[in-house]
Amino acid sequence: MSDEYKRQSPIKRILAALDASTSSLNALHTAIDLAARFDAELLGLFVEDINLLRLAQLPFAREISLYSARPRPILPAEMELQLRTQATRIRNILAQIANQSGVSWKFRIARGDVGAEVLAAGAEADLVIMGKIGRSLPGIQRSGSTVRTLLLQRTGMTMILETRIQFIRIPVVAVYDNAESARKVLDTAAHLAKLHEAPLIVFIVAKNTEEAEARKQKASQKLRHHGIHVIFRQLINPSLSALASRIRADTRGPVVISCLKDWFAGEKLCGLVDEIANPVLLIR
Repeated sequence: MSDEYKRQSPIKRILAALDASTSSLNALHTAIDLAARFDAELLGLFVEDINLLRLAQLPFAREISLYSARPRPILPAEMELQLRTQATRIRNILAQIANQSGVSWKFRIARGDVGAEVLAAGAEADLVIMGKIGRSLPGIQRSGSTVRTLLLQRTGMTMILETRIQFIRIPVVAVYDNAESARKVLDTAAHLAKLHEAPLIVFIVAKNTEEAEARKQKASQKLRHHGIHVIFRQLINPSLSALASRIRADTRGPVVISCLKDWFAGEKLCGLVDEIANPVLLIR
């Protein structure tokens, strides 16, 4: 990517919300890759979950080890030590990878409600990246509670992912409707496509074909100066499952969307994130 294109990037400061999960480590790798490519500053945040610490103080609290089916008391001192150990390990990983990539970075530890702390720290970031770590049933992926908090409440750009984004020629998707953030959706998706040296697939979401054609012309005009290959798809009054199915059929790459309040607002938006394995970049 040219220096001029980096200067035009909408991403200057990235917050990676980190924990001990595999998807969080993938989020960290992606955050560092993006920070290097966009010449952005990276802040790693580890939150000591106050609810876990409070749980450890209850006299009846028990834990079951992966290696034994026997319950044992949860000791507050042990919980504190585990959290400190996790934070140190994550900081060391961040430092090693970021330094190798030449990325400017900081790391901070906070204590409190995880969702609230990430929202507060993300207020000064252009992009928040977090792993999709929750599980509702064995073998079934579901967004964690903190992810859902970010999707429903955060203003700005929020990326949720399971696996690390590979910067190869995998198509990027933009879901384009009539939201106020629609232009930013297109611009950001175009930057990611340029970053990937990949085509951009624009899903035009509309109530009828006439409306879809008008939006296609508008989007085509806005994307003309980016110099990327653009493919348009029309989706007329799509269901959540229909949109998810089309995305899965076209790419494993990033999906850039607005909050889609006219189509899949609130919990339905979380449902879309649950239905696809693609990294999702929400712009609100």
